Amino acid sequence: MSTLALRGRVVSGREVLEDAWVLVEGGVIRASGGGPFEFDEAVEVPEAVEVPDCFLVPGFVDLQVNGAFGVDVATEPERLGELSAKLLSTGTTSYLPTVVSRPLGEYAALLSRLTLGGDGAEPLGVHLEGPFLNPQKRGAHPEENLSAPDAAALSEMLEAAPVRLITLAPELPGADALVELAVERGVTVSLGHSDADYETARRAFDLGARGATHLFNTMSPLHHRRPGLPGAAISDARVVCTIIADGRHVHPDVLDLVCAKLGPRRMALITDAISAAGMGEGEYTLAGRRVYLRDGVPELADGTLAGSVLTMDEALRNIIAFTGCTLPEAVMMASTTPARLVGARGKGVLSPGADADIVALSPELEVVAVWKGGALRYGSP
Repeated sequence: MSTLALRGRVVSGREVLEDAWVLVEGGVIRASGGGPFEFDEAVEVPEAVEVPDCFLVPGFVDLQVNGAFGVDVATEPERLGELSAKLLSTGTTSYLPTVVSRPLGEYAALLSRLTLGGDGAEPLGVHLEGPFLNPQKRGAHPEENLSAPDAAALSEMLEAAPVRLITLAPELPGADALVELAVERGVTVSLGHSDADYETARRAFDLGARGATHLFNTMSPLHHRRPGLPGAAISDARVVCTIIADGRHVHPDVLDLVCAKLGPRRMALITDAISAAGMGEGEYTLAGRRVYLRDGVPELADGTLAGSVLTMDEALRNIIAFTGCTLPEAVMMASTTPARLVGARGKGVLSPGADADIVALSPELEVVAVWKGGALRYGSP
């Protein structure tokens, strides 16, 4: 059984352990600590990798990836392996390939074509963002692809692929039944693309919804007398809010305000990346729709924001710059909290028994190397 010892500045929980180590055996973290390496007689002498100036953090978990590096999940599911391989360069070791709203009749064939494997970042399952969304808050989703809540249709989707997360609008007639069905099947429900008022959102959380998708974007506004979905999500201790920390989707000062209220255990960084992420300016697609990337902003022809070109390592650096949070807090938002939201055990932590998905970050928080299951998959330490 292969054994590996990594020594560096280990980010664990809310601490940075200087001159610390992580011991990996058989693709799983066996132990970690500070000071000299400690091995019992049952452990083979490990290969030691010294990265004294680097931070060792759990691999990032991105819950919303529509595409990146020229790959569009909804129209090119057969290229998922290519996308997974390239995501490693951003520190992402686990993610949810995200399917934006499609006509109901297309889901079975599309979902069956998604290949959730390979040596790159690990697809933990599928994120269905739609089609049960409010047309008034559709954002870049084509209105003709949206559908009224349909329990039979959702059941077919859940049978076609390992769906891990679904975003829906709770105010639509029949949405309660979808929340109950998804929760019963072990699927995390997140509220988004919604004009729900405070009371409707709270009812959905009482039924088992546990997330709010890209907080503030394409949802009812937070008003001091009508708190809407944002107010319900922020005030409910059961709810994790995902957020796009690119400085465009949400103003940095608002991010600072919300982060102070939610804390790192209730705020999960996502990219909402599209095929243009990691690419140069030009024309791209989002589920077949033309998107134009100019000055780092992806937009439809009418100027509607169409996802982002953010990467998780950028999101980590941004949230620290915008809020002044600590590196361990930012890592919790990028790794631990999103993994917990979707029940991905063994992900997002550097604890004994967890998968050895480890990222080495430079002092400037740039990705230096990535180990997936204990195997070096990106970079050179």
